[in-house]
Amino acid sequence: MDNSFFKEVAKKAPIKDVIAYELGQQAIVKKGKDYVCLCPFHADHSPSMQISVSRNTFKCWVDGKGGDPITFVQEYEHISPLEALKKVCLICSIPLPESMGSNTPKVSKFEIEYKKELEALLELQKFYQLSLKSNDGKIARDYLEERKIPSDSIEHFGIGYAPKDSHLAINALRKQGYDVNTLQRAGILDNSSELKDRFTNRLMYPIRDKFGHLVGFSGRKIDENDPSGKYINYPTTPLFNKSQLLYHFSHAKTVCKKFGFIYIVEGFNDVIAFHRSKIDAVAASMGTALTEENVLSLKQLGVEVRLCLDKDEPGQLAMEDCLPLLLKHQVPFRVVRPFKGGKDADEILKNFYPDGEKELKKEAEYMYDSFLFLLARALKLKGKNNKLTDPNDINNFIKKAKPFFNSLDQISKEKDISALAKVTELPSDSLLSMFSTTKGESVISQKTDTTEETKVVYKIKYVDKRTAPVDKNFLTDTSKLDKKYNQAEIFSAFYNSALTQSYNYNLDEDLVKNESDIILVLPHSREAYSLFQEAKIDIQFPPFYSLALLIGEIYSSDVYKKAFSETDYQNLIAKIDAINKSDVKSQDAIEEDFGFDLSDIDEELADDSLDVPIDSQHVDFLKNTIYQISSLLDSCYGKDDFSKNLRWHPLLVKYSMRKAECLKKGIVIKTDKELLKIRLSLKKLFFSKKI
Repeated sequence: MDNSFFKEVAKKAPIKDVIAYELGQQAIVKKGKDYVCLCPFHADHSPSMQISVSRNTFKCWVDGKGGDPITFVQEYEHISPLEALKKVCLICSIPLPESMGSNTPKVSKFEIEYKKELEALLELQKFYQLSLKSNDGKIARDYLEERKIPSDSIEHFGIGYAPKDSHLAINALRKQGYDVNTLQRAGILDNSSELKDRFTNRLMYPIRDKFGHLVGFSGRKIDENDPSGKYINYPTTPLFNKSQLLYHFSHAKTVCKKFGFIYIVEGFNDVIAFHRSKIDAVAASMGTALTEENVLSLKQLGVEVRLCLDKDEPGQLAMEDCLPLLLKHQVPFRVVRPFKGGKDADEILKNFYPDGEKELKKEAEYMYDSFLFLLARALKLKGKNNKLTDPNDINNFIKKAKPFFNSLDQISKEKDISALAKVTELPSDSLLSMFSTTKGESVISQKTDTTEETKVVYKIKYVDKRTAPVDKNFLTDTSKLDKKYNQAEIFSAFYNSALTQSYNYNLDEDLVKNESDIILVLPHSREAYSLFQEAKIDIQFPPFYSLALLIGEIYSSDVYKKAFSETDYQNLIAKIDAINKSDVKSQDAIEEDFGFDLSDIDEELADDSLDVPIDSQHVDFLKNTIYQISSLLDSCYGKDDFSKNLRWHPLLVKYSMRKAECLKKGIVIKTDKELLKIRLSLKKLFFSKKI
C-alpha cells in the first residue's frame, strides 16, 4: 500500500476524537478554537500539549512530541504505523481498503464466550446512570453533592443509582432481549426466585477488570436508616472474581508509567479523592489487603507501588500484610505515612475543603521504606517514650523486619540501623550483626557489587530490574534527532551554556569546564558516578551541584542500574519541577517523613529525604542541561579520561600548589587558612546533610 491512504486518514480522522478516545474525554480541555491536555509522553504537571483542530495535529511544547492522529496512536500505544492506522480507522469509523483485511478488531476468547453477559452489564450501567438523573435519583444526587463530588468525577467513574424498585432494571434489560440465564451468569439477578436486581436504593460503582471489561458493581447505601451493610458487593461469577480485581486499575495502568508510580488505597471514595486531586495513577483493593493476584498485576506495570491504606488499625495491619507479598515478588514499593488530616483520602478532602486537594497531594508525598514503617508500628504498639528497650520486643521486631532490611541497599541499611540504634539504645554494630543475612533468610537475592554503592541520602529504596531499551531522544523533536550523533556540537553548546550561567558566581573558567566534563558523564555510567563519589572533590557550580544530587538519588533507587534510561531522564525533569514548586521542610515535616515522634532522634537521621537546593533561576538551565546530556551516547564515558578529570579538578590542583608553597616557606599546613578554605570546599559534606 502507498502512503496516500495514510495521508487521507491523517487528514480525515478528527485529532480531538482520537486523543479523547485514548486518554478519556475528561482529559482534554477546550481553549479557544483548539484543545489542550496533559502530555502523556512525559511527567506533565500543567497542560503542555496543544490539539489543533484546524491543522488536525497535536504538539507538546515541552518534550517536542507532535504529529497527526496516526502518529499519536503509534507513540501512545507503542505499535507499528500500520497497526496505528487500523486503530484510528476503528476509532473514527473509517472503512479500510479490502487489501488491508477486515476492519473488525481482534476479540478475545473471553469476549466471545461472555459476549451477552458483558453487553448486559454495560446496559445495566447505562440504566443506573439514567436513574441517577431521574427524580428518584435525587437522594443519590444529594449524597454526591454533600460529599462535593463533581460531575466530571461522576462521569469518569460511571457512578449511577439503583432505584428503590428493584424490578425496574431487570424489566429494562428483559425488554432489550436479555434472557434470564444471561442475567444470572452476569450476576445481575438477585438470588431470590423473583426476577429483581440485587441492588436497591444504592449508589452504584461499576467495577472493571484489568482489561477494561465491566464485570460487576458495588452498591453503597445512602439511606442511613437502612439496617443493611454499608456496601453490598458483587457475587463471584465467571466474570467477577474479587481476589483478582483492583478498582480503577484498567485506567490507572494507562497513566502510571508516565509518572513511575501507582497509589493503592482502600476504598472507592479514596480513589475518587485522588482523581479529584489530579492523581489518576491510583487503584483500590477489593478487600483490605492485596492478594497475590493483585501483586502480580502490579508487578507487570514496572512502577513503584505506594501503599496508602487507612490510618486506622485495620488499615495499618492490612499494610503489614501487603509487605511480604510485595517483597516476595520483588515489586518496588514504599509506604505512605498515615495521614495527619484525616483517616483516609476522602476525609482529607472533606476536612480541608476547599483546599483538600492540595492537602491530599502534600500528605501523599510523605513516604518511607518498609523497615521504617515496621519500626514505626513497633514503637506505636510497644514503645515507651519512643524507645524499644524490651529484649523480647527488639527480637520480635528484628525477626519481622529482617527480610525487608536485607532487601535494602547498603546506604539505606546503615541509615536505618542508626535510627534503630537510637530507639533501642543498642550499638549499631551489634544490631547490624543481628541482621546479617544467612542462606535462605532473605526473600530477595543479594548482590554485593561494592562499586555500585553510593553515598547519597535518598527517598526511593527499591530494586527495579526493568530492562527497557534506552531512548535518549525523548526530549528532542524530529529536527534535532541528528544531534545525537554530533557529539562535538553537543559538548561545545554545553560548555558555552555553562560558562554563560556561571558568570554570576565568579568561578574560574577552567573549573566550570572541568565540572562540565564530570556532570556530562555521570548519567551515562554507574561506574563514573561511583568514581565521583570516591573522589575528594565536590561540585562548586551550584546548578551542577544540585544536578549531581538528583543523579545520585536516581542511581540509589536501583542498585543494579548501569546507566540512565529514558524514564530516568524524565524523572530528573520531574524532580526539578517538584523541587522548584515545593517549600523547605520544617522540623515537624522532617519528623513526619519518618512516621513517628523523633524527639530523641537527631535531624540527620530523621531526614528521610534528600534536600536538593535549586534556585528558581536555574530551572530552565537545568532542563536544557538534561536535554543535552540525554543527547549524548553512553560511550562518552571513558574511565581513564574521567579519572583524569577528577584528579585535575582546579581545586585539587590549587590545594597541591598551596601545600607545596607552605612546605617551601615553612608554614604549618594544619593552621594555614588558605589551605583550610580549600579543604572545606573539597569535602563532600553536603551529600549526606543539607546546607
